Amino acid sequence: MTLLVQITDTHIVQPGELLYGQVDTAAHLRERIEEINRIRPRPDVVMITGDLVERAKPDSYALFREIVSGLEMPVYVIPGNHDDPAMMVDCLAETSWYPASHLTGQYTVEDYDFRILALNSHFDGSELPDYDGLRLEWLQTELQRSAKPTLLAIHHPPMKTGIEFIDMGGEGWFSGLAQLLTEHPQVKLVICGHCHIDLIGNISQVPVYMAGSTAHQLVAARAMDIAPAFDTSSIPPVLHHFLDGNFLSGSMPWPRDADARRIDKESGRNWDQLKREMKGTKAD
Repeated sequence: MTLLVQITDTHIVQPGELLYGQVDTAAHLRERIEEINRIRPRPDVVMITGDLVERAKPDSYALFREIVSGLEMPVYVIPGNHDDPAMMVDCLAETSWYPASHLTGQYTVEDYDFRILALNSHFDGSELPDYDGLRLEWLQTELQRSAKPTLLAIHHPPMKTGIEFIDMGGEGWFSGLAQLLTEHPQVKLVICGHCHIDLIGNISQVPVYMAGSTAHQLVAARAMDIAPAFDTSSIPPVLHHFLDGNFLSGSMPWPRDADARRIDKESGRNWDQLKREMKGTKAD
C-alpha cells in the first residue's frame, strides 16, 4: 500500500508579492504543507504537478524551495507552462525533487510499489502544451523497460475537458501519448493540474485525475466559450491511494482538530463496538 499526495499549481511569486495583487500563494502553500504533514497514516510521497511559480525567476524558486522543504516525506515536482524546466534543474539541484536532465525534463521514480514517470508538457512561449519527439520516445522506452504498475504525472490534462480555454490547444498534442498507452496496460493512472479546477476523465483506457490549485481556482463553464471567473480559495491536497493494484483518488482535507473530532472520541464509545453496530446482523 502506497499513499501519494498530489498538489498542483502553487504559483509562488517573489517574496512579499501577492499574485494578481490578491492572493498570498505562499501562505496557501504553507497551509497545504502543514495539512499534508497532519494526514494519518503519513503519506509516502508528494507529487507537485507543475506551475510551481508564477514567473520563472530564481527568487521565486528559492521561496518555493523554502516552503516545500517543510514536508516530512519525499517530494517530487514537474514543470508547468509557467515554469522553466532548465531553471528548475539548476534552482532545485540541491534537492532530490527534480532528478531530470536538461534533455527531456523527465524522470522515473522506482522507490514504491508502483513506478512514477514524471513527464514534461512545457512549451516555450505558450501556455499551450507539447508532448512529442524526444519526450515521447523517452516515455516509450521507459514503458517498455518494466511492466510494473505505473502512474504518469504531467502538468497539462491529456484529455478533452469540455472547457473551451483548456481545449483550445486541440487533441493532437496528446495523440501520441494516447496511442502509446493503448499498448501499455500497466499504466493505471495519469495525474495532472493546469486548469485550477478538479475533473476526472480518461486518456485511452487510463483514468485521468486533474486536481485543483493550491493558489486559486477558476470557475469555468462547460461547452460554452466564456472567460472563467477567478476564485481566491485554496483547496485540500488530493490523495492517490494505491490499493490491490489500482488507485483510489480523492480530496483529503485534514483539519487541525481531526483527531479530537473522531466519532469514537466525541461519543465516548469504543471504536470496535461502533463498528460492530454498523455491521448489525452482518456481524461475525
